Amino acid sequence: MTSGSTTADAAVAAEPGPPPLSRNREYNVLWTANMVSQLGAQGTLIAYPLLVLGLGGSAFEASLAEFAIAGSRALAALPSGALADRVSRKTLMLVSEFGRAAALGVLALLVAIGHAPLAAIVVVAVVEGVCTSLFGTADQALLPSVVPSSQLADAVTRNTARYYLATIVGPGIGGFLYGVQRLLPFVAQAVTSAIAFVTLLFLRLPAPPPAPVSSPEGEGEGEGEGADRPEGTLQAMASGLRWLRGNPAVRATVLFGTAFNLVFSGLLIAVVVMAQQDGRSGAEIGAIGALVGAGGVSGALAAGRLRRSLSPFTALMVLTWATAVLVPLLAVVPTGWPSGLVLGAAAFLAPTATALVAGHQMMVTPDEMRGRLAGLIGVSMGAGAALGPLLCGLLLETVHAVPTVLSCAAAFLLIALGVTVTPAVRAFPALPDNREHPSGS
Repeated sequence: MTSGSTTADAAVAAEPGPPPLSRNREYNVLWTANMVSQLGAQGTLIAYPLLVLGLGGSAFEASLAEFAIAGSRALAALPSGALADRVSRKTLMLVSEFGRAAALGVLALLVAIGHAPLAAIVVVAVVEGVCTSLFGTADQALLPSVVPSSQLADAVTRNTARYYLATIVGPGIGGFLYGVQRLLPFVAQAVTSAIAFVTLLFLRLPAPPPAPVSSPEGEGEGEGEGADRPEGTLQAMASGLRWLRGNPAVRATVLFGTAFNLVFSGLLIAVVVMAQQDGRSGAEIGAIGALVGAGGVSGALAAGRLRRSLSPFTALMVLTWATAVLVPLLAVVPTGWPSGLVLGAAAFLAPTATALVAGHQMMVTPDEMRGRLAGLIGVSMGAGAALGPLLCGLLLETVHAVPTVLSCAAAFLLIALGVTVTPAVRAFPALPDNREHPSGS
């Protein structure tokens, strides 16, 4: 028995592990396409409110463009998740990038001819939001198909770094291009979306797993009538909701993540509007986003070590309580890059919590449900990203800057208290280290 066990252990030890992510071709193609696309999107994130304000719009009207992107993204996320589980995820990403390039090209043309009314800006923002939802949902659902389960946490960390890296470069470029010519940030995003489209053409995906024979309710006996009937979109959305309802830890982290995203996204647009009202230049306003991105990238670089020494609950506690302490500083520091430093310090803590939480969510979700989970998360996060700027825009118009910042600080304090006392978050399981998960792709 000892000899056989030793031989088996030696055979397992001799088995080559998966190649590192740096040599995973499909992951790198997916990462690059998303990175290029996000660079353009982060540039226009700053350019939309600047364009509305530059055309004589109010702070509330400037927030409407952000609300249109985030709101349409939220509304499209649930059907996007169902689609991502029923059709080719690569095709969804290609369609989204084509649509985004076309919409931004139209807006650039309208700005060039001097006829870009608020309604047209909002319509383009809605198209961009829907395309972003399709792209992001399919990208998230594809990740476990191109990355081994033992590397999912590392992949999520790198994807988080990708987002923050885009927030470093994108807003600065967007602010600079806007200062040169108003239409240039929108031209740049149309071009980056076209590049992402071409990059995705080179993505090779493994064959999808066979579709389950039984119904989603488990009622089919294998060959009974209707057992192999495919789910409709509404049925797929409903089954995703049932799955999330039955997973308390995932459900709780999605809810707290939504609340955090709502307040942080609103705070970011508030800081941008406050800087614009104080007469800061486009480049300095762009530096706010760049500093947020720098904090996130630094946090992503540190996340590999931190996530091995922190439990998910501890990481969430540190993120929420530290943010609640940092945000009141925005009421006293000057607008512009000092505000960016404060937000960047908060962003430093996000990648570790994201890697621990999102990695677990992906590992416990069956492949045929991953699109739906991504869609549900997209609905929640998108709703937060839509309502946050709108609420902060209204606060800025009614109670002005300092009360708006202090309201956000109070909201972060409530989130931190909620994380502290919620049993499902306290018991959130840690990721296994370097071990393949049986339900991996």
